[in-house]
Amino acid sequence: MAAARGNTPHDPTQGRKAAYFARNRIALLKAAQAVLAEQGPDATIDQFADAAQISISTIYKHFENKDALVEAALITAMTGWEEWMAGVMAEVTDPLEQLVTPIRLFLRMRTTHPRYAQLIARNLAAVSTHTPALSMGIQAHVKQLLKAGVLKIDNPELRLRNLSAVIFSAMQAQLVDAKSKDAAADLSVEIGLGMLGLTPAKAHKIMSAPLPKLEPAPASF
Repeated sequence: MAAARGNTPHDPTQGRKAAYFARNRIALLKAAQAVLAEQGPDATIDQFADAAQISISTIYKHFENKDALVEAALITAMTGWEEWMAGVMAEVTDPLEQLVTPIRLFLRMRTTHPRYAQLIARNLAAVSTHTPALSMGIQAHVKQLLKAGVLKIDNPELRLRNLSAVIFSAMQAQLVDAKSKDAAADLSVEIGLGMLGLTPAKAHKIMSAPLPKLEPAPASF
């Protein structure tokens, strides 16, 4: 009997092909993350292919070029961290703590996500280009706080740009210098919060709020 008009018979082979393609993409991204964590931005397409145990031509079935693969690998890792962070943030209710807690968690990545911390440390330039999610999240939250009247500042774009530079500098120190301390990173951000109009006492109180006990998360790749 012919299929009814408007209905397309289900082809199970198409579903299997799509699932196979998706699994290959995930495996390739994980392999790329591992290679980037070890080799940094100088990693080659050949190294990605060897790590994923696939041919170079297969890589180009998923990504247009090396930059596209690197970008996807970094974004996928960042998304995994954001999902973990969202779970930690679930019980944070103070508006200003909601702003600074993700920053404090990001600065503790060596403890919670050591492999991802290594990935970022090896690829700082690419991370700042391809994964601006933290900066964008801070900007969006500050806009909400301004609209609600929690913050009252002029030139918010300039102030946010300066604060982002402070956060990036603290992050770089945390990831590159094994001797850097969480307290020093928090202090850098605490001082930077003055650019959002917070008094030193208010900034210190927020940055001193207890964090949940942070344990290493399962390896993301």
